[in-house]
Amino acid sequence: MVRVELVTPEIEPLMVTYVVIAARHDGGWLFVRHRRRGGYELPAGHPDPGEDTVEAAVRELKEETGASDFVMKPVTYYSVDSGFGKQYGRLFIAEVETLGDISDTDEIEGVKVFRRLPRDLSLPEVMTVLFKVAQQQMVGKSKV
Repeated sequence: MVRVELVTPEIEPLMVTYVVIAARHDGGWLFVRHRRRGGYELPAGHPDPGEDTVEAAVRELKEETGASDFVMKPVTYYSVDSGFGKQYGRLFIAEVETLGDISDTDEIEGVKVFRRLPRDLSLPEVMTVLFKVAQQQMVGKSKV
């Protein structure tokens, strides 16, 4: 069983292994189809050595979706425990104006806009939790 938990905002994990970007575009959410895992997921990846989480999120969004004109902000840290110890990630939200060509074609088959969570998810436990958090952030934003 995979357990996903949000991390208290005051506590920043020492080692973030993943960044995930919930990206809005054209009235929907951008999901990428991962070649190896075979399902849809939010754009994501690992920070490169020496790269902070913001730099990694910007790079991954560009590589996996072709986004070239966007605004991004951090939302929360989270942990994932699949029975082998916790790993930490950071969730971002982005508003994407312009999409271009995907440069990470080794991993990503394509990108698609969905109005709701796709059924054919890779990593469904993780993607479902993070997508719901992102949706709540957007609802809160529209009330301001």
